[in-house]
Amino acid sequence: MKSASPNGTSINQLSPRAAIVTGIVFMLCGLFPVLVGLGVFHTPPTPGTPRWVVIAAGGMFILAGAAIINEYAVAGGAQANGDLSESAPFAARVLQYVLGTSIVGLMFAVFAWVAFGPGERHFSSSVSIPGLSASGRSSDRSGRIAFGIASAFMGLFFVLGAVSGAKRLLRSRAGSALPPE
Repeated sequence: MKSASPNGTSINQLSPRAAIVTGIVFMLCGLFPVLVGLGVFHTPPTPGTPRWVVIAAGGMFILAGAAIINEYAVAGGAQANGDLSESAPFAARVLQYVLGTSIVGLMFAVFAWVAFGPGERHFSSSVSIPGLSASGRSSDRSGRIAFGIASAFMGLFFVLGAVSGAKRLLRSRAGSALPPE
């Protein structure tokens, strides 16, 4: 569904029903890794991978599904700037903040484990452009460096997002406490 923003541009919106279906699909995708990590299914993770990493990876999908449902089915969708609609309940804003920071925090934890955790890692790389495709094995060191850089950016994104989101929550809370003009 498309809706018009205040400046006349159109933005894509999910209907509440589509958001619930999409959110449930994401949650189901994350459920299996979480259950594997918890030992419910006896499918061992890759040797050397701690169970918490498997749970965190699945948890990201479960939280993303909950965020989709919250944003479109509870909070009324997003504005053109990506923020929740003006009419969104404060509780939905808080939940979106908690879900978003949790997803980024889990991503940071997994990336940091890949980069700095104990044990050997196996990486592969590939390049694919029209007419050319190449793939091969990458060294443990180059893979860890790439994930180290990514985890540094993810950590920075977590901190900046958490601070920015907290400020937006405080502003929206203060704005909702003011009497109407």
